[in-house]
Amino acid sequence: MCITGRLQVVLLLAVWSALAACSDVSTADTPQEAKATASESHKLADGREEDLFRFDEFETRARVDVLFVDDNSDSMRNAQQRLADRLKEFLSGLAKIDWQIGITTTDVSDGTFGLKGALLDFPAVHQRFLTTAMPNAPQLFANAIVRDETWTCQADCPSTDERPLRATIQAVGKRDDVNAGFFRADADLVVIVLSDEDEGSSGSTDVDRPEAVIAAVADAFGAQKVLTGFAVIVQPGDKACYAAHETLGGHYGEVLAEFAAKTNGETGSICATDYGPTLASIGKRVREGIKFAVLSATPVPETVELTVAPPDSSLTWTLADRTLRFVHAPAPGTKITVRYVVK
Repeated sequence: MCITGRLQVVLLLAVWSALAACSDVSTADTPQEAKATASESHKLADGREEDLFRFDEFETRARVDVLFVDDNSDSMRNAQQRLADRLKEFLSGLAKIDWQIGITTTDVSDGTFGLKGALLDFPAVHQRFLTTAMPNAPQLFANAIVRDETWTCQADCPSTDERPLRATIQAVGKRDDVNAGFFRADADLVVIVLSDEDEGSSGSTDVDRPEAVIAAVADAFGAQKVLTGFAVIVQPGDKACYAAHETLGGHYGEVLAEFAAKTNGETGSICATDYGPTLASIGKRVREGIKFAVLSATPVPETVELTVAPPDSSLTWTLADRTLRFVHAPAPGTKITVRYVVK
């Protein structure tokens, strides 16, 4: 259900309001943002619930599941190591977002190394994904993203028919099987592809398209889970990078760039000597794009009141169940207090 709400903005002793316009929340027009969760929540003396959301530069609470799709073919040795070396920049960009990280590979073959979307196992923590609570997560990630089969490949090698989009679809399909626990119901999904080739190696016509990934996520999780795709690739038109990878079978990442564009993500260059800026930018994009806030309880819709500080009369909102959707991302430093009667 979608309702209009009255936005109450406090400026010193003055209170002024604006009526929010009502619009349906759908996968067709929903931008790709993470959902904020309340940093504080308590009962008021009058029995109403009060949730406080902080959109400070590094204080925003949100939940994001991050799937890395790692090209494990033998041309990727140096790129894997550069990614391993710079994960800290990515985690720093995420700040206090509640993240989980899983890794699968681009190999969806029937061969020895064909994971087909299954997440890699982290034996040290007895599960297939890393969490915010693990202090050794960067080292565990580094150990896993640099694949032994990539470095030791001789006769039995990973597939050179890279299929990161198909692997993503298959990973979603295994959400209740080997990947159980990774895809959280109240978290959005970020997919980061690392590859020096395109979907199907060369982006031929016989490959999974970005629309297939978007549809698979929507079918599995509904409209409330937002998908954002990023790709560290041979960027289309980067002739120098293409020339550096061509002899090893590299291709422009045309389909993967399209995937990033269609999910409001971005691409980075696999030829970068330092992946730190790219990873930090991805983390910052996830954090700064938050336009949804999930209340701690289901409200009686007509009782919902918002107070925004500093004031922003343009920050109108709509409500669907427990989720507030703002017309634009609250500016860094914004604090939003929501008071309502619990249904």
